[in-house]
Amino acid sequence: MQRQRKLCPLEALPNELLREIFSRVASSSRTDVRNIMQSSPELAQHAKDNQVVKRLNLGAFASRPLWALNNFQALMERCLESILEYFQHNNPTLGLEHLKTSADSSYKNGIYLYGILMLCRGEMDEGKAYLDKLQWKENKKTADQCWRSIQTSLQGIPVIKKSRYRNTLRNNKPPPECHLNDMDNRCNKCYYYKQMRKFVSIRTL
Repeated sequence: MQRQRKLCPLEALPNELLREIFSRVASSSRTDVRNIMQSSPELAQHAKDNQVVKRLNLGAFASRPLWALNNFQALMERCLESILEYFQHNNPTLGLEHLKTSADSSYKNGIYLYGILMLCRGEMDEGKAYLDKLQWKENKKTADQCWRSIQTSLQGIPVIKKSRYRNTLRNNKPPPECHLNDMDNRCNKCYYYKQMRKFVSIRTL
């Protein structure tokens, strides 16, 4: 008869306490979360919990999503599914679900991309609310950095064209005095439109 493995003190903690501990670890160190998953099958199950995923520090994955998908375990893969499911596999429901999780966890690139997608899908109020979290009215630097990072993330991913994006763009043109072809100068009247236009005009769309 096979002897049952004795649990270590950490494994013996209540489930709710374990999830809270791993959530705090996830917010500061992806490496430590991965080490937890490798050390024990029991602990790995808790590390995959949604509460932990929502607080995972995602910053390092933005520039190389395909590489990360192939080299990290299941927990890391879930954080990249938003890009791959939405754009490559044409599964917007699952993609948006994961993307919203990263946005609601205050991951700035997730906030930007989720906001832009909501705008392009015609969900103007929700899209504006998320982009406004980046405080572009005070300083556009953060949002512009997010856009450059997202452009890098989408390199090499065959993005499926969506005609609804262009329809939304046509239906939300700002007044002519906003100089629609001047993409660098953006006021309160044309900011959302010009950010959508940059996204819709990206080479892979």
